[in-house]
Amino acid sequence: QAVVPLTVGQPRSIQLVDEVMRGNRMLALVAQRNDETETPGPDDLHRVGTAAIIHQLLRSPDGTIRLVVQGLERVRVLDFISTEPFLVARVQPAPDRLTPGVELEGLRRAVIDLFRRLVALIPEVPDEVAAAAEAVTDPRQVAYLLASTGLLDGAKRQEILELDTVEAKLRRLVEILQHEESVRELGQRIA
Repeated sequence: QAVVPLTVGQPRSIQLVDEVMRGNRMLALVAQRNDETETPGPDDLHRVGTAAIIHQLLRSPDGTIRLVVQGLERVRVLDFISTEPFLVARVQPAPDRLTPGVELEGLRRAVIDLFRRLVALIPEVPDEVAAAAEAVTDPRQVAYLLASTGLLDGAKRQEILELDTVEAKLRRLVEILQHEESVRELGQRIA
């Protein structure tokens, strides 16, 4: 459900966006396995991503396109139908599995508590970020909000996205946040 800005610069990606804008404005977003790959093909892409809708498009003088997209649902790439003039894939929804209960609520609270403590250790992250996370009651949204804050690198964000259950996402976030908190506290003690 996150709304994020994206910059599109590759000619084939611009052509894809133009095509999508003539239709329902929806596309599937998947991460590259290696950011250095200039023109990624099917083997260079992760298979789990996000269906998204384009809310806003702005063409820049340098030829790039700036988009504002909103994630709608997790998707899995089944196969690629074509690679020219741009990549086209068949995707299927891959909704996160959720088992409501006390454990899920406990994990949600633990993740938010760890995140709040971690934000307090990072001067460049405003306290409002922690307050925003505390206001979210949906465990799924908490997992994705925290994964998207910039505290996690791309590989860890992808790992969270690929976990099928919300409980597994939250458990992994607890591990990552505990580790990051320990590293930052140690760094402060050393400094």
